[in-house]
Amino acid sequence: MARDAQALSRKRASALTRLAVDEAKAASVDARTRQIKIEEPFVVEALAQAARAYDLVLLESTGISRPVVEAVLFGSGRPLILYPSAPFGGRIDHVAIAWDGSRAAARAAHDASIFLEKASKVFVLSVIDEKPLADETADDLVENLLKSGVPAETTRVRARGEPVGEVLQSKAFEVRADLLVMGGFGHSRLREFVLGGATLSILTSITLPVLLSH
Repeated sequence: MARDAQALSRKRASALTRLAVDEAKAASVDARTRQIKIEEPFVVEALAQAARAYDLVLLESTGISRPVVEAVLFGSGRPLILYPSAPFGGRIDHVAIAWDGSRAAARAAHDASIFLEKASKVFVLSVIDEKPLADETADDLVENLLKSGVPAETTRVRARGEPVGEVLQSKAFEVRADLLVMGGFGHSRLREFVLGGATLSILTSITLPVLLSH
C-alpha cells in the first residue's frame, strides 16, 4: 500500500509540474522546477528551509496543507501568499493592509512593498474595538505611503465580537481588494504552533489571497 501511494503521489506530482510549466510558458514566465526527496516527518522543515533562498512563497490553503503553511510562515523567514482553493486570476490592483501598529504588521507591509507600489489603491484596515491600538500609526503609514506615491487611505472597522480574521476579509472584499496583507502571529514549541486569533482565523477560513509575514 505504501509503494502504491508513493507511485500515485509521484504520478500526480509529475502531472502538476508539467501543467505549471506549460501554463508559465503560455504566460511568458520563466518557470523552473526542483525536486526535494525527503521522508516524513521532515517534509515541513525541508520546505521551510528551501523557501529561505527565495523572495516569496505561494501556497494553497487546504486542510492538508495547514502544517506546511505554519512551518513556512514561522520557519522560513520569508513572506508567503496564501491562496484559497477557489480559482483566482487577474492582476493585484487593490491591496488591503491589516494594521494594528505591531512589529508583525510593519514587517508584512514592508514585505508587500512590491505589490503596494504597483497598486492603484491601498486601504489600511484597523479593527478599533478588538484590542488597544496605537491608532495614530495607521495615519502615519498612510502619510508615508502617499509621500512614496502610493494612493492610500485609512479605513477603521469594528469587529463587534466577530472573529477578527473574518472581519478583515469581509472589509477587504467590501473595498474590492485583490490581496490582504497581514502579520502572522504565533510561535512554535515542540513542533506545535500557538497562533494569534486573527492568524488562526485566516488559516482556518480564507476567502481571498492573503500575504502573511512573520
